[in-house]
Amino acid sequence: MQQIYNDFSAFEMLIDKKPLLVCDNAFDQLWISLPCEFVRFSNFTSNPLYEDVQAGVEVLKNSTCDFIVAIGGGSCIDTAKSIKYFSLEDIPIMAVPTTSGTGSEATHFAVIYQGGEKQSIADERLLPDYVVLQPDTLKTLPVYQKKCTMLDALCQAIESWWSKKATPESSRYSQKSIKLILDNIESYLKNEDKGNNNMLTASNLAGKAINITTTTAPHAMSYKLTSLYGLPHGHAVALCLPKVWRHMKGFDNIAKALGRQHCEEAVSFLEELLQDLGISSPENVSVSDLDILTSSVNLQRLQNNPIRLDEDIINALYKEILEVKEDGKHD
Repeated sequence: MQQIYNDFSAFEMLIDKKPLLVCDNAFDQLWISLPCEFVRFSNFTSNPLYEDVQAGVEVLKNSTCDFIVAIGGGSCIDTAKSIKYFSLEDIPIMAVPTTSGTGSEATHFAVIYQGGEKQSIADERLLPDYVVLQPDTLKTLPVYQKKCTMLDALCQAIESWWSKKATPESSRYSQKSIKLILDNIESYLKNEDKGNNNMLTASNLAGKAINITTTTAPHAMSYKLTSLYGLPHGHAVALCLPKVWRHMKGFDNIAKALGRQHCEEAVSFLEELLQDLGISSPENVSVSDLDILTSSVNLQRLQNNPIRLDEDIINALYKEILEVKEDGKHD
């Protein structure tokens, strides 16, 4: 069973270990130190590639590490989980998220890219054994990245709640996550301890919800936006969710959790939130991109979505998301 810590006392279990430390360059701005010898692996991209993971597997095996510690955002934690998966080694993982959005520390999934396409890995062994939620790790996070990761958590909570696989437990996680996010946006963006702490908890709760239900259409539609336009994942999925919700209609219970009465009011609220946060559609859009994006969505991944979306609907939704006008030009 996963153990969650709110401080770095968890590091005491590493004293007699030799961990593989999976981290990105942001680690160097933190004050964190491990109480043991470790091998560092940072050779991966913000959207980790299969080749990156294989390089990590080689480092793990050649250095005889007996533990994996991931300190970073979702890409870092996904890389660490993927290294364990492809190494076939049964060693524990400790996750220390330094962003409050992906919830990767709370799931048994990992996302990597192979040949430009998103690949999902699912295995119960990928759920980190130990998690450290320490709000001070968010202090050095750029504001734009804070916005994107927060929006990822909000979208996860909403999608999980309307998912066909939703359960009473997952719905409770979603509801708590949404409330914490909305109540702490201002404090979080001001980089206050209270806001950072509550947003980390909200992200973890959204991750727990998604761990039960998996994601739905907005996430499925976001991945190619990320690879095609270089948008952070949270930015991409936040562009998709309001348009998908407006098409589906309903789910007034979720609207009420957002402080609104009905779907359309909730969608308008989300669109206004994106505008206030400066989250907009990419400008380098070609009309030919619509077909590329539409064909990239794996329709099997949409089976979890509460409303059926065919290729024509998905194409029309991308047109709205990217603000492409009738003449095929970006608005």
